[in-house]
Amino acid sequence: MREMSGWTFLTYYGVIWLIFMLIVGIGYPLADTYAKPIAALIFPISGSNSLIKNLLVTTGMYWGMVAFYALLVQKVKLNW
Repeated sequence: MREMSGWTFLTYYGVIWLIFMLIVGIGYPLADTYAKPIAALIFPISGSNSLIKNLLVTTGMYWGMVAFYALLVQKVKLNW
């Protein structure tokens, strides 16, 4: 079991999260215009999704994956 500072953990994954949110925030309007009609042929896309809703869902999925991978798979123990 690896031990890590809780603040270091949040800072490391928080910076990655911020970069990810910038990419989603900037890319969403472009994808909405150009890629959505193509992607709608493959994936069921709701036309009423807003940018804020997508950011909230993406945030929950990201932190859920971080918690699963780091805390359960790698067995990282956080020291606060």
